[in-house]
Amino acid sequence: MKSLQVAIAALALGLLSACTGSSGSDIGPGPAPGPSPGSAPEPTPTVTIDPVSGFLNTTSPIEQQNVNSGVAPLRIAVGTTATSETITVAGTSRRYVLLRPTAALSNPPLLVMLHPAFTTPETMANTTQVSDYALTQGFWVVLPHAQPGGWNDDLAPSRDDDVLFISQLIDTLVAQGSVDPTRVYATGFSNGGFMAQRLACDLPGKIAAFAVNAATMRNAMVATCGSPSVQRPKLYFLGTADVIVAYNGVFPEMPNGQRSADGTMAFWSAQQACDGPVVSAQLPDRAVDGTRVTRTVYGGCRADTRLELYTINGGGHAWPGGESSLLGVTTRDIQATGLLWLFVKSYRR
Repeated sequence: MKSLQVAIAALALGLLSACTGSSGSDIGPGPAPGPSPGSAPEPTPTVTIDPVSGFLNTTSPIEQQNVNSGVAPLRIAVGTTATSETITVAGTSRRYVLLRPTAALSNPPLLVMLHPAFTTPETMANTTQVSDYALTQGFWVVLPHAQPGGWNDDLAPSRDDDVLFISQLIDTLVAQGSVDPTRVYATGFSNGGFMAQRLACDLPGKIAAFAVNAATMRNAMVATCGSPSVQRPKLYFLGTADVIVAYNGVFPEMPNGQRSADGTMAFWSAQQACDGPVVSAQLPDRAVDGTRVTRTVYGGCRADTRLELYTINGGGHAWPGGESSLLGVTTRDIQATGLLWLFVKSYRR
């Protein structure tokens, strides 16, 4: 099941990588410095996020710059800095991209972003347009790089331990004094979304909130996830026309099947004791793109464990509001990056 999904995604998302002008390779030398003692932050644009759509409230686009990775450019907002770095995990060198506002910030929050299989951190940054949000909202972004074959969200013992990689990466940035250890958040797209769910099972002690795009729970993951003693808020974005991660699931009753959107939310609703009303509302149709978005809020969850789902009716295997997708329609009614940041930013662990 998983191998077939990954194979299909590899073909299409490989084309997406070429389309967005990103690929692997070093971007720049050395680690990004932490905030200097006594330094005053440079002013950034006074830009808010629309609470309904997630788009930035700007009158003109934020100026962009290309950072040459030696293979393809990474597009980032002017006023942000990106560096490619490595750490050693269990004897293996692992790469990641660190993206941050150039101006020094005091103890900023950190967003971990996990890319789809067979793409790169650069692709993820370009697709999600996260640098615009990092600049205007004042947070750091770390984009780990998966090994060939994608993220090891199924905990296969023959592959690298990606939970250990991400855990050690968070510890490294915290130890450098770069980020606030109580405000670390994680999100992922496709295979990266499956990995984000794995982190919700295995690292809730280090990550304060999660957002998942184009991924649902596999029954095998449910079996190994168990019932984490610490539950965190979770936000989902799922398209009804996704040909890779089917909204209604794939053999959802089989041990190795993939749960539907409803089945996934039912799992977390039970984990988070969401025993209140479930309220859905259709959002404004901002663009003529054949999609409509419905937001569903699961009520009565235990304190500080919100659970929400954005259903993109007619949406494909894409990042809502991001770069164009080759795997179906990308909705222009919402921007997932902005919405997920509004969702996670107030939580601390």
